[in-house]
Amino acid sequence: MENIFTKILFFLWLAAITFISLVDYSSIGSITSTKAFGSGFWLHIAGYFIAGVLFFLAFGRTRKKWMLIALIALFLLGALFEVLQIPIPKRSFNPNDIAANGLGLAAFYAFHQITFLSQRRKARKEGILKI
Repeated sequence: MENIFTKILFFLWLAAITFISLVDYSSIGSITSTKAFGSGFWLHIAGYFIAGVLFFLAFGRTRKKWMLIALIALFLLGALFEVLQIPIPKRSFNPNDIAANGLGLAAFYAFHQITFLSQRRKARKEGILKI
């Protein structure tokens, strides 16, 4: 049951990122921009960090290779969203947003690796994991 919940949560997060990335906010009315919540750069970092976490919780407990492929796919999806913003009124292509997406995913991967290595060290000390 937990795995289904995390998968649903991951895909809902992707849907939210898609909506936020591709909507012309001027047509909505009271919402003018995501910039109202702070710097767009930091929102990209946070959004894609969370996407990495949710992917790991939903699917990534398998091999490291598949997680890297998925993180690269998320990065490319973010780059595609930036390109798709070009024809959208009041939206614009910004390479800094692509960089922020990559930083968010890289931060998640670094966090994951540090936590994973810490857990392995602890397990070795406790004699649970053999070298």
